[in-house]
Amino acid sequence: MVNKKSILDEISWIVFGGSIIGSLFVGVLVYFLLNSAKVEDALIKAIYSIIIIQIAFLIPVYLIRAMIEKYIISKVQEVTNALKEVSMGNLDYEINIEGDNELAELAKSFERMRISMKTIIEKLEEDDF
Repeated sequence: MVNKKSILDEISWIVFGGSIIGSLFVGVLVYFLLNSAKVEDALIKAIYSIIIIQIAFLIPVYLIRAMIEKYIISKVQEVTNALKEVSMGNLDYEINIEGDNELAELAKSFERMRISMKTIIEKLEEDDF
């Protein structure tokens, strides 16, 4: 099976790149603002500011990513798996996503479609015999 990348991985790389650019920008500003003092002190403070900003930014981003993975991506994967199963002819594959959002509505609509398809096929099979 091919190892598929999640869209969330791509978004994470974009955010990570943006955070690096942003923290480097702040680091350069700190360096130039403190350059009137000792150059070595300004450089050390600039490096510390880059590191602190990266840590302070990436921890919440990682937590947000984990929440998106848990509450959104996993449900999209459930619907995808159900679609694959039904498309392969397994009309007994049930999906149940709780909630009051678009993904839950999509799952409910899919479940209604699956039941309708199963009922129609059962009626067609009964009529053939």
